[in-house]
Amino acid sequence: MLMLEWIWRDLRQAMRQLRRAPVFTAAAMMTLALGIGATTAIFTLIQQVMLRPLAVPQPNQLWRIGDVVGCCHASGYTQTDWSFFPWEAYKVLRTHTPAFENLAAFQVGDAGLGVRRHGSAAAVKGANGEFVSGNFFQTFGVAPWIGRFFTDANDQEGATPVAVMSFHAWQAKYGADPSVVGALYQLNGHPFTVMGVAPPEFFGAKIDGGNMPDFWLPLATEPLVTGEASRLRSNGEPWLDLIGRVRAGTNPT
Repeated sequence: MLMLEWIWRDLRQAMRQLRRAPVFTAAAMMTLALGIGATTAIFTLIQQVMLRPLAVPQPNQLWRIGDVVGCCHASGYTQTDWSFFPWEAYKVLRTHTPAFENLAAFQVGDAGLGVRRHGSAAAVKGANGEFVSGNFFQTFGVAPWIGRFFTDANDQEGATPVAVMSFHAWQAKYGADPSVVGALYQLNGHPFTVMGVAPPEFFGAKIDGGNMPDFWLPLATEPLVTGEASRLRSNGEPWLDLIGRVRAGTNPT
């Protein structure tokens, strides 16, 4: 219980920072205000059963943040429980919750991509993408199968666009060709360098490969890929799931 009290204290401190943040628009503040109340707990930490069998180091240290386990996101979605978070909220929570060794964000749902190797005359093929924070792979503690993973340095506005390919896509769609690492691919018409391939047992925050991403992309590239439909620039729209890894040696129970 001591560990939970520590994390709750940090989350409440982060929410106080959010309320003082001058960069929020009125819409963002109203979104965040749904989770704030003098007599209501702001967050419940959910250690999902689905996280325990993940093929990652110490999966018991992974915790989701939220009131409920949300499943879906659509345009115009309004939440009455805290299950998804705006980009602005994630940035503040990550900075002000030291109880977590890492706090990662990933989009709810997926991103449809049109993919073609740069310079190829082949037809564009459909693929499934997912925007994730730069520390996504570090939070899960996995190592690349080949190449390397992107980091926070790649998840910055103006950084060269990069991507990580899933093992199943690399094997099934690209013939396990090692030359994909370092190669340029057009994703929705924009050049991305594939930095590496994830290990075969890694499906992100899932225990199986159903509807998993073919490519993981840094969150900062979301406006580039989605254009006017960008949710990262939507000033308060909740569209991110958050998963954190508590510091080693702690006992959340």
